[in-house]
Amino acid sequence: MNYLPHIVSYLSANEDITEIYLVPKAFIMERKGQKLIKVSDALLTPEDIRDTLVALRSHTTFALGPLGKEGMFSFGLQNVGRFRVKYITQRGSYVVHILKTPYNIPSLDKLCPNKNDLSRLEEIIRIYSSGFFVFQGRNHLLVNTFIYSFLQKVCDSYGKVIFILESPLTFLLRHGQSLVVQREVGVDVDTFEEGLKDAFYMNPNILFVGYREIIQPKELEYMLMLAENTLLILNLPAVDKAFIELSSSLLRAWVHVESGMEGTVCLSFKGTEPQAQENR
Repeated sequence: MNYLPHIVSYLSANEDITEIYLVPKAFIMERKGQKLIKVSDALLTPEDIRDTLVALRSHTTFALGPLGKEGMFSFGLQNVGRFRVKYITQRGSYVVHILKTPYNIPSLDKLCPNKNDLSRLEEIIRIYSSGFFVFQGRNHLLVNTFIYSFLQKVCDSYGKVIFILESPLTFLLRHGQSLVVQREVGVDVDTFEEGLKDAFYMNPNILFVGYREIIQPKELEYMLMLAENTLLILNLPAVDKAFIELSSSLLRAWVHVESGMEGTVCLSFKGTEPQAQENR
């Protein structure tokens, strides 16, 4: 059975960022903070999940091929939001994670009510035209949401060229005083490496590279070259020693993002040395 209509109906009633899980022999579940909320009363079969996954993927704009063992794609539904879908296999059956984000990016002032912290962030944008601006946090989705909210504020307040490279795109920024170019890896460009190479020709003032667990050596090489003339904003879960050693002279700020009260975030500025992690 295809449960997409039921999922869309559920998500349409919720304007917040929402995570949905489809796992065989379990109910459709929403993860909300530290809790799981049941979305349906029927236990999912592998066939249910496959039918729902096929229906989800039918909304994408690129050519469809075999599902394969794993994959990721994104799309938007009017009046609902943007969907990012990641799927893997478990003993031959699919497990699906659906992340829905609203079209409207949360307001920076509401997301971070601490005006002193916001002033420090804007000061970095005003002072620096090159280097690395690293964000970290235990919840990479929260960090990504905050970065987009911050970038929308930059778009509205400054005349810059902002280049975004992400897989897949979480939000769509609006042009303001700034111009925005957003490329989705896997759709607009094949790899992060190719997208970083293309960024040289765009000559952006700000380059945001979305959440990356591991930075490949060639990607890091391009980032270091770009950071000589561009301010690179990165969402990194951890930074290995190689990154610290190579980027230390170009590291402008490191900000830790954590959940605050009632949907807000708390920021802590950690100087210029991110938390190191041994190379894996």
